[in-house]
Amino acid sequence: MPESDPQDPVSARYPNSARIWNYHLGGKDNFEIDREAAEAANAMAREIGTPAGPEAAREGRHLLQRMVDFMAGQGIRQFLDLGSGFPNMANTHQIAHRADPGARVIYVDLDPVVTIHQTALMAGPNVSTLNADLRDPDQILADKRVREQFDFDQPVGIIFVCMLHCLRDKEDPWGIVRQFRDAVVPGSYLAISHLINEGDHRKAADALFEMSQNWSAPLISRSREDVARFFDGFALVDPGLVAPAQWRPDLHNPLRVSAAGNNESQPVVGNVPVERLTVVGSVESHLCGVGKKVG
Repeated sequence: MPESDPQDPVSARYPNSARIWNYHLGGKDNFEIDREAAEAANAMAREIGTPAGPEAAREGRHLLQRMVDFMAGQGIRQFLDLGSGFPNMANTHQIAHRADPGARVIYVDLDPVVTIHQTALMAGPNVSTLNADLRDPDQILADKRVREQFDFDQPVGIIFVCMLHCLRDKEDPWGIVRQFRDAVVPGSYLAISHLINEGDHRKAADALFEMSQNWSAPLISRSREDVARFFDGFALVDPGLVAPAQWRPDLHNPLRVSAAGNNESQPVVGNVPVERLTVVGSVESHLCGVGKKVG
């Protein structure tokens, strides 16, 4: 990440990955430089014939919903969302609270502007935001708010959705995941989605990496084997390590209730319907999975 500049506290002089993702999701928390970078990446994707940013972002958001739904259905009531990004549609606490309003959620993000938005828009009972660097797990795990809100004698859901591919190999993302794994009890879950660089996606992965070199964080695609290494100490639940659209697509609305009050369920966040993708399975440039920590 470029060095912080006191003359540019919101980092408006270079594209910011969180703001680019926000733009892809139709948000307004972005600048012209972010939109230009996003559209350049989209043009590259269209030229190569791979999914563009809006497709990947929307499908990734729906994947997050299904993963949190699944973990909540397994009894998880504590969620640590690492690198959570700007608030947008169906945030982790909104999904978890449909299963249990008492579920506890902590959002962690390095970007102070993201944290300000999270605090303003998502603060509430059982929800906390933490401005911290996930590359320092000890700092996060020792934070007073984390220790007070979480009971580490009970299982935790650890979430790295579209985050680990922003870390370089020299930053040891596998070691970072391992530290969080070692801090939670057996029965905890790990949810990950990650860019891949195999097969038809290799050319796009290389181009995206080069294009993201002047962003706030690079986009580093990895092999299936390297993504699988994140799950050391976890048993992958069915269907294993797959493309986002293939991960439990039946979980599109299991914990949602109808706004009309009848038996027909629909995805809702408060009273705001969540748009579903009309073409499911359009994004296969990622791998994702959920693992359960074994004893």
